[in-house]
Amino acid sequence: MKEYDYYLFDFDGTIMDTERSIKSCVIYALNFFGINEDNPDNLDGFIGPPLFQSFKRYYGVSDELANSLILKYRERYAQEGCLDCSVYDGIPEVLRELKNRGKKIAIASSKPIRFVEKISKHFGLYEYFDAVCAESFDEINSGKKLLIEKALDMLGCKDKSKAVMVGDRYLDIEGALKVGIDSAGAVFGFGTKEELENAGATWLIFNSQELLKFKPE
Repeated sequence: MKEYDYYLFDFDGTIMDTERSIKSCVIYALNFFGINEDNPDNLDGFIGPPLFQSFKRYYGVSDELANSLILKYRERYAQEGCLDCSVYDGIPEVLRELKNRGKKIAIASSKPIRFVEKISKHFGLYEYFDAVCAESFDEINSGKKLLIEKALDMLGCKDKSKAVMVGDRYLDIEGALKVGIDSAGAVFGFGTKEELENAGATWLIFNSQELLKFKPE
């Protein structure tokens, strides 16, 4: 892939492997409201997209119940779930090298900013980011496009051709397309190669180190 000056990263499935914690908290919330679910394999679609969207899409709940499920999910996630995750191989080294090369780096995630900051600080990654753009608890789903636009603004990016969105789900790729920047589909995350290709990813990367392997334009 080509070299950029601004790198925007999704969080779940791109920087952090949060599968175990997300799925366990989704099951807790569903069961609390009498929706029987005990198979984590049924919950792959919850990793990446906003919770509000996923609860409605996969369980057909009302807006009111979706919001209640989110509150119950976050209750468990805040108490014991959010740090039950791991950093993807190579991510600290890639972030460090990008900073050494003078690149500007941001997080653009639909995860609540409280959790993004807590997790990234706990695992020693927070220092690498020039900006963290994520949802507040008041914004159930502001959309990936708006998050990317906010992140670019926070980084002071004036030339969109010099920016890339790195993410593992179709929403990351579609958001980048709507904003008008390139995207790198992280196949090592939770999305599939086919999903990322169909969404229109500019590049596909199979490990984080490929972000440092630049090709001449």
